[in-house]
Amino acid sequence: MKQMTDFPGVDSLGDWDPDLRFTVEEAVAVLNREVVRLEDRACLPNPPISKTGVVVGVLTMNEQIEVLVKFTEGIEQLVKTEFCGDFVMVED
Repeated sequence: MKQMTDFPGVDSLGDWDPDLRFTVEEAVAVLNREVVRLEDRACLPNPPISKTGVVVGVLTMNEQIEVLVKFTEGIEQLVKTEFCGDFVMVED
C-alpha cells in the first residue's frame, strides 16, 4: 500500500489538519492516481472497480486548490485535509 507520504505534498494518512492546503504542483502530482477510501483499504492491493476512485481534476475554489475524485457512483471534490485524511493511494 502506497502511503500518502510517498507523493510530494501529500503528507500523511489519516491526517485531519485543517491547515493542510494543496499547492498546484501537489494536486497535479496526484492526477490520474487511483485511490480507495480509508474504510475500503482491506481490499488492497487489488481493489474492485466499485471501490476505486481516480483523481480526474484540479480546481481552485474559495482560495483553495481541490482535487476531483471520480468513483462509479459520482465525483467527490476534496481539499487536501479530506484527501489525506480519508483516502489511500493504490500502488501501480
